[in-house]
Amino acid sequence: MLCHDFEVNGSVLKENGLDEEKVTVAYRKAVAEGLRNLMARGFVAERKWDGTRLLAILEDGTIILQNRHGVIYTIRLPEIVKALQPIRGKWVIDGEIVYINPKTGHEEFTPNQRRCSTHYPDPYLREQFPVKMEAFDVLEADGTNVEKMPYLKRKELLVHLLNAVDDTVEFVPFEKDLPNAWERTIEQEREGLIVKQSESPYEHDRSYSWLKVKNWRFEVCHVVGFTAGENARSPFFGSLVLERNGKFRGCAGSGFNDWELRKFKDIFSGAPRIPKPYSDVQVGEPYTAVKVNIRVLVKFYQVTDAGVMRFPIFITSN
Repeated sequence: MLCHDFEVNGSVLKENGLDEEKVTVAYRKAVAEGLRNLMARGFVAERKWDGTRLLAILEDGTIILQNRHGVIYTIRLPEIVKALQPIRGKWVIDGEIVYINPKTGHEEFTPNQRRCSTHYPDPYLREQFPVKMEAFDVLEADGTNVEKMPYLKRKELLVHLLNAVDDTVEFVPFEKDLPNAWERTIEQEREGLIVKQSESPYEHDRSYSWLKVKNWRFEVCHVVGFTAGENARSPFFGSLVLERNGKFRGCAGSGFNDWELRKFKDIFSGAPRIPKPYSDVQVGEPYTAVKVNIRVLVKFYQVTDAGVMRFPIFITSN
């Protein structure tokens, strides 16, 4: 499953400058309006999960778990295999492996990544980070390929398949009221939504019938350095090294237009070099520290356990 990102007009964000609160409100309003338009065109919404995509396959009596790159996860996730065993026939189920923090009720990517990257998990790790499979689609049921069936029909088949499983594998429901689903996403601080045309077939390639709506967060940071650019970006820079309140917050390497690339290049060319406030290891790659009076607005997904923004994207600067 591949989804195009649902985008709002960039000017909606930039016209609010470096005001985090106003940008957040403007973004959420723009998304709500866009979702109302999609709802009128027959789109429905599912919760977007922050985990690891996975196909569960039963063939010749054997359950196989594999990620979207074909890497086998069967041994890594024995509790998922066990939960799927009551389902009979020949089937292929699409879903997401997630770890949900029992204290907050929110999924967390780092513990999930530990589980999915550990080839032979010991009982302690499994007990410490129990994972679930959030099942949202089906490609094959009772030995029949159902990919061309309408989305809502496949949902009915999936509910039937999951009747016998315990809550280690959960059915991901859909909602027809898209603005309401978006409001709950904001209130509960979820990752976002996946919106799908109710009559759409299963999509293997990017399609505008399936859209990813991200619950972006916004933050203003100070630029303290830059990394080297590669390939087409080699004449400019790779990413901006960012901090806020004296703490490293991440590197923003996308979102720049040509004018902004040239602007930052010129600023960095004449800026005094300073001792690195953070090590190359902490930043993740070698960088050049500079003294500049630049603040930037970025959007990001969530923050890691180390306090670093995940996937920060440049929006505008002072």
